[in-house]
Amino acid sequence: MINLIYKLDKCKISIYYLNKIKSKKISKLYKFFKRNNKEIFRFLVSGLIASTFNFLSYRAIYLISKNILFASLSGYCVGIIVSFVFAKFWVFNNRSNKPLLKSFCLFCFIYFLGGIEMSLVIVFINRLLENYKIAWVFGAFIGSLNNFLGSKYYLFKK
Repeated sequence: MINLIYKLDKCKISIYYLNKIKSKKISKLYKFFKRNNKEIFRFLVSGLIASTFNFLSYRAIYLISKNILFASLSGYCVGIIVSFVFAKFWVFNNRSNKPLLKSFCLFCFIYFLGGIEMSLVIVFINRLLENYKIAWVFGAFIGSLNNFLGSKYYLFKK
């Protein structure tokens, strides 16, 4: 009986510390969103525009070729050009003296990594659900997360 009470108390303490850690992480996440809400909003808007170009290209190529990997990579390339223009000049308001070609190459590298992540997620989810549209949504989320963080903290850092 005493052993059971000890285990319950230990469990309560563990839950207390887990909740404390969880609230700290939520607090940090809230502060991050509060500090970056303008950039996040602009990134989302520009991302929707770029994703529209991406998806329209993806869907057209998929319907023609039925090759989901080729379609996802091709659509991603179309979206990347639209994304760069918005990210540099509107989202992060970057007016650095870094040559445009160098910035675009770094941007492409970050987005290349995001494209690989996106394509892998698309292929995996499509195999699970057999729905290329839903697979694209999941892949786009993972790729977008990579792209925002890479652009903000690596390419366009102030």
